Amino acid sequence: MLQYMSILLFGPPTLPNPHVFICGTSGGGKSVALKTLTARNIATTGCGAFFVDVEGEYTGLTKMLGGKIIKIEQGKSAGVNPFEIEPDSKGNMQFINILDKVAEIRGLLGTICRNYGRTLTGTENTEIEVVVNQLYAEKGITSDVNSLFEKKGGRLDNGKYAIGKIPKKMPTLSDFQRKLKERGNCDELANILVPFLKGNSLGMFDCESKILSSEDIICFDMSEVKDEFTKLYASFVILTWVWQKYVLKNRDKKKIIVCDEAWLFLKYQESAEFLVNVARRGRKYNVPLFIR
Repeated sequence: MLQYMSILLFGPPTLPNPHVFICGTSGGGKSVALKTLTARNIATTGCGAFFVDVEGEYTGLTKMLGGKIIKIEQGKSAGVNPFEIEPDSKGNMQFINILDKVAEIRGLLGTICRNYGRTLTGTENTEIEVVVNQLYAEKGITSDVNSLFEKKGGRLDNGKYAIGKIPKKMPTLSDFQRKLKERGNCDELANILVPFLKGNSLGMFDCESKILSSEDIICFDMSEVKDEFTKLYASFVILTWVWQKYVLKNRDKKKIIVCDEAWLFLKYQESAEFLVNVARRGRKYNVPLFIR
């Protein structure tokens, strides 16, 4: 009864900060509390919800709510591209924040390197910024929001035709690794990234995004991923993608991000800082981050 009352008394919208952190001993009811809290918010506000589901605990709730389940499996494309970028805002002005994307990619690569027992070198940090900027420049993407689109209509990937602006295809991890290797200053980092490229064991995010941004409730089910680092890597990529495609886009739609087993992010400095940054920016956009 006390646990149930706690769920009712504490949490959005009664607190000034929208985020929720649930911790406790194994079997203490953390998952039940988080599911109840999330379902209550969806039912009462009609908000969207995005589950970063490490253990596959939220698939049943997602089905019940009429949402979509994305199965994350090693060696199979997940339809999630960490290089997706959407307009950010400062006051009433919208712009493309490439510098933030550089920081996201640097954090992701730094986490990957930590798993290999090393940190990014000064040269690697510099090269990451140079290469990311070059990749977007090659696509004609600048700080101008209109640079995300082709100036004329044409045929889409699904075979249909569009009149007006068509979103440009974003760079991919293969594009990044190829350019990094071509520049010749970071051969070790380029080689570390090989398993993360399309067709290899960790290449599930080396692809173009295929998930429609009209989906309101999505569960990214990682229950088939067995090792701890791959779960962290997948969670990191999914969170960056959800931020770009669902937080920065369609700002008028209320949404919740639910991150299960968030302790994984605390293992490495880069991933811990990234989670803190998501929480800080989520407060700015009034997007609650529910973690346990």
